[in-house]
Amino acid sequence: MAENWDEKKERSNPFLLKFICKFALYMPRSITRLWLWPICLYFFIFSPGARKASSEYLRRNPNTSDSIWAVYKHIYTFASVILDRVYFITGRFEKFSISFDIDSNALDVLKNGDGALLLGAHIGSFEAMRCLAIKQADINLKVLMYRDHNAMITRILDELNSEIAGSVINISDINALLQAQEVVDGGGVLGLLGDRAVSDEKVTQTRLFDDMVRIPAGPFSLALILGVPIIVFFATYTGGNHYQITLRKISDPAKVPRSQREPWIRDLTKSYVSHLESILIRYPYNWFNFYDYWGDE
Repeated sequence: MAENWDEKKERSNPFLLKFICKFALYMPRSITRLWLWPICLYFFIFSPGARKASSEYLRRNPNTSDSIWAVYKHIYTFASVILDRVYFITGRFEKFSISFDIDSNALDVLKNGDGALLLGAHIGSFEAMRCLAIKQADINLKVLMYRDHNAMITRILDELNSEIAGSVINISDINALLQAQEVVDGGGVLGLLGDRAVSDEKVTQTRLFDDMVRIPAGPFSLALILGVPIIVFFATYTGGNHYQITLRKISDPAKVPRSQREPWIRDLTKSYVSHLESILIRYPYNWFNFYDYWGDE
């Protein structure tokens, strides 16, 4: 891969971000969304790397083309979801119509309160999921993430809701694993995104849209260490003010002998990516990895 995602520099203007956040809180969503057209046009013109990555992905997805309009729509969908983060973070759920597609096994795990790992991807809106969990479903959800990546926009959004900001465990912290263990020991749920590997991280090679990709082994190893089931989740933006939250359980708590861990992780990786691909076929513009994901360069 020519440039890993964690090596890409953040491209954000703090003044513009703060202005749009404040504007969104005091103006109708339909009015605020008008800002997205010129912003997306700017990034479409001046971000050739993101534009190329979008085109490469859209070319692979059987439900899209890689036309100029499709690329712009892809960028616009991403911007729409970023804007909606402001509303989710500030608890303004009344602005949205949210539907649910949750299998009974996943629902049982969340109701039991014995701990679980929610494994998502850079698809749709993570905030839709975690805000609903914290505010409406009364789930003790902590999110494992790299706080230093896109630190500017993360900091600005965190200022909107300190409770949401406090639900994050920084993976870079030396005691991150201990914090994760404390969450599941208390019956809580850990959420993380599993579709991006950092430099030098152990990965599993598997197929996404008939081409090989590198999926980090860390989330699956973490589930083994903590002894919790894995639930795959997606909160996809389906247009207008509509989101759909999908939950699927893909593993039970397991004690796997060391000699069998790699095959176990490999099988779960295939299952995870299969669910990921299924969602992307249904909602193709929700893919938000704007870098050389397949390593073509």
